[in-house]
Amino acid sequence: MPMTSAKIAPTNKNSPVIIALLLLVVFALLTWGMYVMLTGPARYNNRDFMSLYAGGKAILSGLDPYDPAVWSPLRAELGSTWMPDDRAPFPLWTLLLALPFAALDLGWAAAAWLAFSLCVLGGGLFLLINAYYPKPLPVAEFALVALFTFTYRAVLVSMNNGQITFLLFFLLALFLWLVKKERPFLAGIVLSFVVLKPNAFVLFIPAFGLWLLWQKRWQIIAGAAAGGLAMLLISWLVLPGWLFEWLNVTGKTEVTAITPTVWGLAYEIWPEWWAVLGLVFVVVITAVLGLIIFRNKSLAETEVLPLALIASLLVTPYAWVYEHLLLLIPSILIFLGINKRGLAATAWLLLVVALPWGTFWLAENRASDTFTALVPLFIGLIFYYSWVAHPQNALKHDPTQ
Repeated sequence: MPMTSAKIAPTNKNSPVIIALLLLVVFALLTWGMYVMLTGPARYNNRDFMSLYAGGKAILSGLDPYDPAVWSPLRAELGSTWMPDDRAPFPLWTLLLALPFAALDLGWAAAAWLAFSLCVLGGGLFLLINAYYPKPLPVAEFALVALFTFTYRAVLVSMNNGQITFLLFFLLALFLWLVKKERPFLAGIVLSFVVLKPNAFVLFIPAFGLWLLWQKRWQIIAGAAAGGLAMLLISWLVLPGWLFEWLNVTGKTEVTAITPTVWGLAYEIWPEWWAVLGLVFVVVITAVLGLIIFRNKSLAETEVLPLALIASLLVTPYAWVYEHLLLLIPSILIFLGINKRGLAATAWLLLVVALPWGTFWLAENRASDTFTALVPLFIGLIFYYSWVAHPQNALKHDPTQ
């Protein structure tokens, strides 16, 4: 008797090629649209993107971007009249990523960078939904998430400045996705790339690193070490000794009272002793984070990474609203993790619309953005309540619901 077998749908071997071509077309159209609407030939001369672009140009020209005698004249030659730093503020491994864009004219380079940023933002959103919502997300819910992700305040600010935060969001989302897919070594390699812009991760790196050691996540640790070592070796071969020159960039490590962090809140509360009060806040947040993640052995990367990220954004000496783009990670997890979908939609609108745009209204009226520190604070409290304090309410414990 012949054996029967289940029918298998035919697969198209050309599908990856077709998808790649479609992505290239989308990228090209986005680049053209960004050039026409935003960047033009000379509209991003005095934006944050110039630091990436000029750094890439310096490498392509065989110059040292960490030499003050090179940096400012190079920026001026490229059309910039804004000189916020006396040398390249980014690590060399970050500038190496900018080389393909630095090979282009500034206007088209900025346009391609913005198009790339939107693509990785969409990619990170897809990865989080794929990892934490195994059922097909209803069209209405997906539309709600997509609309307010791409119009999130920090997204628009990052687009306006040409920031690298989009890529950091994608890398953290990819890390969580790889962990869920049980690819810990690759996840560790991806995690190492947070040093592309380390100022937002001053607490995240030691806290999350110690937690990985405590939980004996050896494969993730090995991957992170391999990725970090590879970045250091490659960049050192390009420009030996660059690390010691880059460490002289002090502007991004100075504590300031006008940032949307606990330092800014401390200034609002006690202007005369804001630095002391800010330090107290840092100690308290660090201690609370440690108590949460080291006293609960049942926590996984899904809970610890967002908590460490939120705490880091609160205490870092140097962070602005565009860094808050990273808060989309815990916000999306909160939305996906709430069983009652009406409540989930309400929480989503609160976290990505009411809070960020409400604090923007305050900033416009007060000419100060310090109260925007309330955004990560409230997101942290809601994430803790929904994913840590009351995990029984989250979909992660019953993905078939």
